[in-house]
Amino acid sequence: MRRLLFIVVVACATVPAVSPGVAHAATPCYKRAIADWSDNGVIDKHYSAACLRKAIKHAPEDLRDYSSIIDDLNAALLGGVTLKNGTNNGSGNGSGPGPGSTGSTGSTGTSQQKAAAAQRRAEKTVPHAGSAQSIPASDRSLPLPLLILAGIALAGLLAAATPPLIKRYRSRFMRPRPAPGSVRHPS
Repeated sequence: MRRLLFIVVVACATVPAVSPGVAHAATPCYKRAIADWSDNGVIDKHYSAACLRKAIKHAPEDLRDYSSIIDDLNAALLGGVTLKNGTNNGSGNGSGPGPGSTGSTGSTGTSQQKAAAAQRRAEKTVPHAGSAQSIPASDRSLPLPLLILAGIALAGLLAAATPPLIKRYRSRFMRPRPAPGSVRHPS
């Protein structure tokens, strides 16, 4: 009977240690923010500003280079930006409303105003930012590295072609040589 009681006590003591809530709390906040973004490309939950800064700092290099994770984390850090799915992304930690919100359901109006202000700032920096119009038109000028490479290739071609050209020029316009006996040596 004591053995059974001991097994029950040990089992009850280990269950909270392996429960998902404890494992979730052991995961650093910035890793949860990156994982939240990684599941669907959108930050669905609310994170503190310090957590988002740390997530930006620790974002994997491949995600930095080939995705919009840094932009999305910065947008979440600004707070009040409405995400793709329409949720308000304040910079709070989930325990209450983020800064700038009223705490009521009417706070989306202020978040939409903040999003519009952010869009105006982006438009001022890059006209038509985020649209197909912001992509530069096809330019007909040649890139400078290509011009430099063409100049080097042309110089190499001329350097290789110069000796045969000189030989050909000399063969066409030969100067008459004096006869062997006609040259008088000073005595």
